[in-house]
Amino acid sequence: MTEKKTNPKKSWMKALLIVSLGLNLAVVGLVIGVKLSGHGDKRSHFAGATGLRMFMHALPDDQRREVRRYFRVHRTQIHANGDAMREAMQTIHVAIIARPFNPDALHAAFAAQRVHITTSTQDAQKAFVAIISQMTDVQRTVYVNTMKEQRRQWRKDHPRKQKP
Repeated sequence: MTEKKTNPKKSWMKALLIVSLGLNLAVVGLVIGVKLSGHGDKRSHFAGATGLRMFMHALPDDQRREVRRYFRVHRTQIHANGDAMREAMQTIHVAIIARPFNPDALHAAFAAQRVHITTSTQDAQKAFVAIISQMTDVQRTVYVNTMKEQRRQWRKDHPRKQKP
């Protein structure tokens, strides 16, 4: 029988590479986790948003948690609407590539998608109305001023390009 001699230097190097890879993955995971959790830079790109994200971003942390809690409670309904949106998008794709092309079918597909978008927006707006209804006059004023300031700062950091 022949014995395989392992080079202790190579074993040590392999272990070091594995540990290094693990640490790198942990750091990447932490960075992604911080970004996805909403912690970190409060002047994120969402401050430039004009839809419901703008309203969410301007809320104080405790009220933002309440909105997230609302969405967790209504997760089943939200996911069902997301599934319907994907189906509507698939219908749009089919209508676009249909031969012969039928503009009425595409209009109908867009109308169906619009219903899902409206439903989703209304659900989110219910959450914001519930949260904002609990604010005092002063809190609502601060909230609006926060939105304006975030938008102003975002515009300062992202100036509009001049038309040639």
